[in-house]
Amino acid sequence: MKTNAPVSVRSIDTYDEQKITEILREQMNTLGYDNAFFEKKKVVIKPNLVMKKAPDAAATTHPVVLSALLTVLGERGVSPIIAESPGGLFNRQRLEGVYRMCGIAEVAERHHVELSYDTEAVFVPFPNGKTVKTFHVIRPIAEADVVIDLCKLKSHGLTKMSAAIKNFFGVIPGVEKFEMHATFPDYKDFGSMICDLCQMLYEQKEIIAITDAIIGMEGDGPTAGTPRKIGALLMSANPFASDIVGETLLGFENTVPIVREAVSRGLCPADISDVTLLGDDIRPLCISDFKEPETAENRATSTLSFFSSGKWGRFFMPRPKAVPDICKGCGECVASCPQHTIELIQKHGKKIAKVRHANCIRCYCCQELCPFGAIEIKKNFIIKIASRL
Repeated sequence: MKTNAPVSVRSIDTYDEQKITEILREQMNTLGYDNAFFEKKKVVIKPNLVMKKAPDAAATTHPVVLSALLTVLGERGVSPIIAESPGGLFNRQRLEGVYRMCGIAEVAERHHVELSYDTEAVFVPFPNGKTVKTFHVIRPIAEADVVIDLCKLKSHGLTKMSAAIKNFFGVIPGVEKFEMHATFPDYKDFGSMICDLCQMLYEQKEIIAITDAIIGMEGDGPTAGTPRKIGALLMSANPFASDIVGETLLGFENTVPIVREAVSRGLCPADISDVTLLGDDIRPLCISDFKEPETAENRATSTLSFFSSGKWGRFFMPRPKAVPDICKGCGECVASCPQHTIELIQKHGKKIAKVRHANCIRCYCCQELCPFGAIEIKKNFIIKIASRL
């Protein structure tokens, strides 16, 4: 494993395809990804296409970054496959809609590369797993020699940050993601499972982690937050080290649980000062006021650790709630809830979603996959007061 692999950081604040192409070309040259590296290898690009969202929403990998990457790969004689498993049903119809809405289909057609519609998955053993020993992974990823982890830097309601590590949760097929949430309702166990998944791929494949941090998302990410300019492109052979840089850029240093789990396993340096950085100085790129998700822990709420489990814990934890004026009663949240704790009810002459909080595990899948942004995260009023203090 390339524990000490460098992370290339380049500053760019617009989706200018020519400039992005130049940067990716330079990064690949610097990190040794030449023609010989790719020779006779099956290359799969794994973008972040969590749901049907237009590129300007900053919830998904921007198609301009993908287009620039395909140009650089084409120069190296590589014809990759683009493969993804978004949340919800995993079938051709859903994939077609996601590829089209996210701007990926047009880019793939223009570059004459294959979009995967393969909905089969295979079991991949991982004896070294701390929490999970076998994963069910979509077939294109399982059969790849090189996986390009083309992620988006965002805040995340469950994991605080989504980037190179979290993006690999998308290799779990469709609704099986909800089953994983139900199997690991404890946040620490869920984070350990995500780390196992990324570690498995990291040990078994050649990974190239490319982070689209030009425009990220802050607040209630990964889909209901607000676009925020960050102004960077990252590349590394080590997704864990790349995320050390990612959390630093967002001002989340040493607070992203899945990154801390990776540090505890020795998968990357413990601190940004120990990461080998190439390219531009990251200090001007770091953001001091990047908005955390409503669910993020902080020093105020940590003082309430006495109430962090059992009935007290359930009372104090932030909880999802449908906003009646926005909810369209589409049922997407009902279908995505791993605990089947959401129902549609009649209210004010229309159907709206209602969360039965007694069984809610606070995985926030409902918020993540709501196409209308109708699920908000409500903090307990005592937590709100503590946070202000």
